[in-house]
Amino acid sequence: MNQDEALKRYEETLEIPPRKLKRQIIVCPIGTVGSGKTSVIKPLSKKLSLLRISNDDIRKLLKENGCGYDSVRKLAYRLALKYIAKGFSIAIDGDCNSREAQRHMQELRRKYGIKVFWLHINPPEAFIIHKLKNYKHTWLFKDADEAIRNYYSSKATHENLNFPFVYVFDPSRDDLNKQIEEAATVIKKGIHSKQ
Repeated sequence: MNQDEALKRYEETLEIPPRKLKRQIIVCPIGTVGSGKTSVIKPLSKKLSLLRISNDDIRKLLKENGCGYDSVRKLAYRLALKYIAKGFSIAIDGDCNSREAQRHMQELRRKYGIKVFWLHINPPEAFIIHKLKNYKHTWLFKDADEAIRNYYSSKATHENLNFPFVYVFDPSRDDLNKQIEEAATVIKKGIHSKQ
């Protein structure tokens, strides 16, 4: 199976929102491995009627089928473009902290007038390390040590961030549902603002 076939198979698993927003948006989280991006993006996507595109789900499918997954972001972006052209709003379930992701978001703003909402997924480091130590490692990392090394190797790229975050999540707190409600309210208000 090549990457195009894997992407097509992933596309068949997408949960298409029941309605489209009047103004298209894209939600982009920034967070390290283990920070809780999926814990935030999955329910937030449902609440806001966004099509969720998961980098990890694409990566897993590529790995299971013997494909390299260096181009996961490019494949996710191709899929996002396809559904944006169909009028859907998108939530990326993956770390958008890269120049490539920022360039893609600028292109979408220019070409489609899409409003981009940046979210910071930022729990304490102790929460991330505990989660990575106790997570059932199946495919992304061979074990906890590899996952923790990955976290520390990418940690510096998540310091001194310069994004216009509309909301900062702390998934270590026991009020994550409340945080999701608050973020959804902020995003709904922001959809119609001119800035």
